[in-house]
Amino acid sequence: MRLFDEKKIVRFLLIFAGIFFAVFIPELVRSIHNVFMVVPYVLSVFFLFLVAFTYKFPIVGNRKKMRNDVNIVPPPTITSYPTRDLQRDLLERDELFQMMVDVSANGFWTFDVVSGKVYWSQKALKLLMAEMVNVDDTFDVMRTRIVENDWENFREALNGALERCENFNIKISLQNAVSREHRLQISGHVQKNEEGRPIRVIGSLTEELDRFAAEKQNYYYVYQDALTGVYNRKFFLEKLKVDVDMAHQNPNYIFAVALLDIDSFGAINTSFSINVGDNVLRVMSERLKAQCRSNDSIARIGPDVFAIILHGIRSTDSDDDVLPIVRRIHNAVKMPIQIDGRELYISVSMAVALNRDVDCVEDILANATASLREMKKGVNHGDIQFFSGRIREKAMRLYKLEFEIRRAIQDSEFILMYQPIVDTGAKDKVVAFEALVRWQQEEKGIVSPAEFIPIAEETGLIIPMGAQILRMACKQAKQWVDMGYKDIQVAVNFSAKQFALDNMVDDIKRVLIETQLHPRNLKLEITEYTAMCEAEKTIEIMRALSNMGLQISIDDFGTGYSSLSYLKRYPIHTLKMDKSFIDHMTENEEDATFARMVIGISKSLGLDLVAEGVETEEQLNFLKEEGCRLIQGFYFSKPLTTGEALAYLEQHYKP
Repeated sequence: MRLFDEKKIVRFLLIFAGIFFAVFIPELVRSIHNVFMVVPYVLSVFFLFLVAFTYKFPIVGNRKKMRNDVNIVPPPTITSYPTRDLQRDLLERDELFQMMVDVSANGFWTFDVVSGKVYWSQKALKLLMAEMVNVDDTFDVMRTRIVENDWENFREALNGALERCENFNIKISLQNAVSREHRLQISGHVQKNEEGRPIRVIGSLTEELDRFAAEKQNYYYVYQDALTGVYNRKFFLEKLKVDVDMAHQNPNYIFAVALLDIDSFGAINTSFSINVGDNVLRVMSERLKAQCRSNDSIARIGPDVFAIILHGIRSTDSDDDVLPIVRRIHNAVKMPIQIDGRELYISVSMAVALNRDVDCVEDILANATASLREMKKGVNHGDIQFFSGRIREKAMRLYKLEFEIRRAIQDSEFILMYQPIVDTGAKDKVVAFEALVRWQQEEKGIVSPAEFIPIAEETGLIIPMGAQILRMACKQAKQWVDMGYKDIQVAVNFSAKQFALDNMVDDIKRVLIETQLHPRNLKLEITEYTAMCEAEKTIEIMRALSNMGLQISIDDFGTGYSSLSYLKRYPIHTLKMDKSFIDHMTENEEDATFARMVIGISKSLGLDLVAEGVETEEQLNFLKEEGCRLIQGFYFSKPLTTGEALAYLEQHYKP
């Protein structure tokens, strides 16, 4: 129950305020000389009375209350229920069901038991190869399109399902099917009423999957190479395992694995295009299929590597049985290829390994890979090579050496020896040292670089090893500079892989900052081959290094194919004449002539020349007479340890 009405209280308060302020009007008129100044006051009082007597408060529901929100909306009355169009809802539901049936991958049909009418979905009619406009509400559309025996089977299955209220599922064939394998599968589900009597059959019609075709397609995706059509690496390994197991069961069973590698395949992609490279691979696969026996297995197991399993070598001398086969294959695949009107010559290296000495997949594949690797490193690439125990032993030795090099880098087992470079024109003053890396092993002692540098180059380990060598050489040079040998230089050899790094200049700059070595005390030595690889890029890198203040030397000059035009463009400071020309220049006039030519080139280009490998006084005198002042070799000193190099400095360094 309400105790008071808010509207009446507000009106009373407004009237009371109006009377209260109106009482003071006469007093204000008397006290103010200008009557117009009282007018606003009087209007305010009048406005209060006007609001109190005339304002109508809003009504919300059945209750009168003050307006506190301009957006008040009266709530709906209790009797205002939303109305639904049930007929429209049913129509929308039917349309949605029809849409779901039409977009389904399966066909649907229904049979009304009472009326005998049959409904077919669009998908079902499509599977039956019937048109929608010519279809009635019977089973005739199916009876006229399937074979007679299948129609009788369907009638029996449908009648039996209605009698026993069971589901059924049978296969039917169309009269004009493309093949015998093209069949349909029809199924029915019996719907019963409350009394258990059948009132409707709801069924589906689907296309029976060709299992053989599906399995064949899956087999293709799993085991075949999409580009060439031959088998892939997965199939090759599984098939090789089968042959190995057969050899275990039958010791007389001999098979062979042949690996074919296209030499310089990357150059084909680079020089022509990737499409040309793909065409080469396709031609290779077709030639292999044409030359191999019907029971042999061909696979592509790498970007440019094919593998063949030669099954069932029958001859007692398996090499004699395999050799004609592999020669025929090799001769066929290396023939010129006609692509886009041009003749492309290719070289293919082929390695063959038999299962006589191995008993597992990994070993025979490792043998073939080792043979291929050995051949491509040598001068026989592009030929055929059979695996031998020597190759296996060498491969295992190289693998072990690679592992030991990795460990040696981590354990800092590499040390530097320093061979002096002497200026014979300055009273045999030592002007520089070449830093030469050695491997100090606990078991073998000092290991020559000839044993580990090639494998480090091949595996890429030369990059972390070279970074370690550079840091050690810079630290040692900084120590000598701090001891007062301000002009001494240390030369560090850089490999082609190191020089090809995009961040090489930044790495060298960082090492110089870390060791606080001035760039003038460091000299980088690169081979003539490295300088000629990607000449434009090499020149750009050399300029960046030269601008830092480093000196650059071309090592083993005369063994490569550098041209004078490029030498003029290289920002180099020193040439080093290769030892092979110095060894016999006092005995062989041809070598002497070449030595004079190199000395002349260095003078004409304004470059320093270092003769390395000088061992005899005759060699020294010849070089001095021809004007070569900088000498390096055993005649003055062998490579020295750090302590020995310091002692040599103290004796032969003249500021």
